[in-house]
Amino acid sequence: MALYDNDKERILHAGAIHDLSRESGLPEWEIGKMYEQELDKLKRSARVKDYLPVLTRRLVKETLRLKH
Repeated sequence: MALYDNDKERILHAGAIHDLSRESGLPEWEIGKMYEQELDKLKRSARVKDYLPVLTRRLVKETLRLKH
């Protein structure tokens, strides 16, 4: 199963990854790895996918907060 259903969704999540990278000062590849792991877990059980960017972003921010 592909993580992104289409280019529009991929671009939406790429923007979130970019923003998190800028906010945290960490490289996009590192944030992207964490983000896509969380997104994959959420997508497996999500019934409504409209909120996935918000929920994924929140989980990554929480992970970063706990690491530092």
